[in-house]
Amino acid sequence: MAHHGPKNKLEFHALFYSVLSTAFLFFLHHLPLNQLFIDPFSEAIKNHDIMDVALSKFRDHKDPKLFDDEVFIINSGITDRKAIAKTLEILHSKGASVIGLDLLFDEKQDAEMDSILKAQLSDKRTILGYTFEENINHYSVLSLNSDPYFTKNVSKAYVNLGTNDGFSVRTFEPVHSIDKEKDTAFAVKLVAYKHPEIAEALLKRNLKKEWINFRRKQVGSANGHYPVNSDEVNHYPSVFMEDFINNASSYDDDYFVNKIVLIGFMGENEKAYSMKDRYFTPLNEKYSGRSHPDMHGVLVHANIISMIQHADYINEVSEVRLYIIAFLLFFINFLFFDRIVKKNLFFTVATIRVIQIIQFILLFSLCIYLMSVHSIKVGFVLIITAVILSFELYEFYHKRIQKKIDIVFFK
Repeated sequence: MAHHGPKNKLEFHALFYSVLSTAFLFFLHHLPLNQLFIDPFSEAIKNHDIMDVALSKFRDHKDPKLFDDEVFIINSGITDRKAIAKTLEILHSKGASVIGLDLLFDEKQDAEMDSILKAQLSDKRTILGYTFEENINHYSVLSLNSDPYFTKNVSKAYVNLGTNDGFSVRTFEPVHSIDKEKDTAFAVKLVAYKHPEIAEALLKRNLKKEWINFRRKQVGSANGHYPVNSDEVNHYPSVFMEDFINNASSYDDDYFVNKIVLIGFMGENEKAYSMKDRYFTPLNEKYSGRSHPDMHGVLVHANIISMIQHADYINEVSEVRLYIIAFLLFFINFLFFDRIVKKNLFFTVATIRVIQIIQFILLFSLCIYLMSVHSIKVGFVLIITAVILSFELYEFYHKRIQKKIDIVFFK
């Protein structure tokens, strides 16, 4: 074989090491089995995500521009069908653009009252929520739905919210196939009724799951405390249903014309801090350890609507690009490690660990910056795993593989 100079030899080993290490990382992150014995970092933070820190701690939630008066929220409290029917009647008469009900009417009760409610639900500007469930084969079936009496000839949409860890709501599915028929998500269908071109732009992104770009916190006087809304900010116009009915005449005739109105549960009364239909989100101010869920489902849907209407999407760095970044990290670290080890420093390992800590801080800061400022989500776990494993993989390569490579290519 041709002789290569020392520099070419080092670069060749760095390249070969990086290819092998990246392949190992790919294998590590696609194992179908529990990875705890070889991937402790991923296991340790499996209930956390970089966006939790970025969205809760590194954004200005007091910015007045965040107030979204295109979405109006009515707290239904304890479901009162008479009050709901009256609320819908008022909203229809005032020309509300579209109304979404994150509620279920699971059985018929009073015939006369049910008839009045059904008439209001049948208005084409009204969309009623339902949920689906998936079996072990990922076949989705309708799960919780209002009584067929209320759903016939009524527009419906699923309210299911997605999670990537079984713990916090961070995503939703714009489109899902249920009983072999495709439907669009609750928020998407509401936006599509008002702005079909905006909803179409979302669907053209063709993503199975969209990360929710949470910017607006839980509203209500009972929620102005840590870890829910310690800033006591208000991002949406909202009102309790009873107050809405009593003060309906105070709203201008054209106030609701261009608004999406959401009706859902946000506590039994104005002072109640209820856990019903409440979720953990990246806006939870306590993003590690035990905490209280910070947002009611109807507010999650409001955040999704705001995101869609303002085209304020989170763009995720693809897995291919993440592996390219990991490859570059392995390559750079090999050159660092090779120089340090050859100097035979007494504090070789300590020096290498300092380098890894610095890389961790820089990469973490970069990911936080991209997420909080530019809404770009980087798969932090994968690239930081490359940093953590790089020295151990270097030692393995140096002791087990490098000499064999030298014999074959550098005789």
